[in-house]
Amino acid sequence: MKRNIYSFYVLAFIIFTLPAYGQMEENIDIRNLSLKDALRYSLQSSPTQRVNELKVEESRLKLSQISITRIPDVYLSGDFRRNLIIPSTPVPASLMDSNAPKGETIYMKFNTDWNSSAGLNLSYDLFDPEKIGEVSEYKQQLKIDEYDAQLSRRNLRADVAMAYAECLIAQVQLQSLAADTLFYDRSLQNMDDLYQKQKASLVERNMAQTAFNESLSRYLQGEDIEADAIAKLLYLMGQSVTEENIRLLQLSEDIPALYETMVSLGMQNSSDKISLEEIRQNEIVLLAKNRIKFATWKYVPTLSLTGFYGTNYYANELSLTKNEFWRGNSFIGLTLKVPITQSLITANELSQLRVRQQMETENLRDIRNTRNREWLNEETFLKTRQKEYILRQENLKMSEQNLKAAEVQSNKGYILESELLSARLEFQNARQHYLQAAYDVFSSLIMLEKLR
Repeated sequence: MKRNIYSFYVLAFIIFTLPAYGQMEENIDIRNLSLKDALRYSLQSSPTQRVNELKVEESRLKLSQISITRIPDVYLSGDFRRNLIIPSTPVPASLMDSNAPKGETIYMKFNTDWNSSAGLNLSYDLFDPEKIGEVSEYKQQLKIDEYDAQLSRRNLRADVAMAYAECLIAQVQLQSLAADTLFYDRSLQNMDDLYQKQKASLVERNMAQTAFNESLSRYLQGEDIEADAIAKLLYLMGQSVTEENIRLLQLSEDIPALYETMVSLGMQNSSDKISLEEIRQNEIVLLAKNRIKFATWKYVPTLSLTGFYGTNYYANELSLTKNEFWRGNSFIGLTLKVPITQSLITANELSQLRVRQQMETENLRDIRNTRNREWLNEETFLKTRQKEYILRQENLKMSEQNLKAAEVQSNKGYILESELLSARLEFQNARQHYLQAAYDVFSSLIMLEKLR
């Protein structure tokens, strides 16, 4: 009787701890989550992907800002000063008195106690070597940021697909471990009955108990693995990682269906196409090359235009409303700045930029060679793993058929309990090999996707 009550609790424990069906959010039905849905949700909700998209938008705004700064700088200005001490300036006395001795000087003040100015200012760099390549550089940087966003999008798709596969394998394994635990529980019940009837030894009874304990322990470990896999998938999808969401999530595809989905999504493409990493690195090499070209312009003089249109106030009393104290003032001028010592700094900068260009060129070559090597390796692995997957799948089907036949024979009393246990172990090994083969083939398909 105690044994039957214990078995009931074990069965209830396994059933109620398996993933339940439910719904996490209104726009995401995780009761029947497919890989395509998971990919779509992740691209919409992933914080990492959103940050990369916002970086692209930030680069666009910076480019717009740089374009605006190329127009003339026009602004209003004004100042107000109280001169506490007005300096005296020596001038020849003959300017004021023609009879003054030669060489005699007198001191005069050329300012008032109060002065002010107000007007419209103009400043425009007609030619500035420092800014000549700014727009072009920001355009290239925008392209690089766009490729970064595409790489992030591609890597997110690959990570979500791998997390989905890991989650599916963990759930399938947990369901199998639940079936194993129930089997060993029934086996232990039978062994208890035989032991009570003195038809089985204590050693045999203890072995059955040990087998059940090990199976229950594997099931508990499987629960932890499944929860961790679901949490990872939820995180990559940009959803809340809570105990409730972990309990509710259930996948719609089995392993064969997921394999077909991955193949249909194009997660194995020709290596003839240039990868995104190469395209991005090409832009970086071009950017380094253009920086050298634009840096050579720093040897050229800078030409600037300045202008002012306004009025000045001079008086020994503060009365800004009196028009007679205001005098008009206007000018326009050109400024030419020829670099001399700055040329030494420019020469050093050019040397650094040339080294940087060589480094980026070598990085491009390394990316191309690494990608080709990894593609060939993964392509070879995929062909082998696809064959192994098919073979392991066939072995699992045959092992499952053998187990069912052994269970029928055991119920009729045609075989011993040990032979049934042997069939169960053979099925467990076949299942484990199949799950590992599925994981390997999914991993290769996704790796090829990341190498695109």
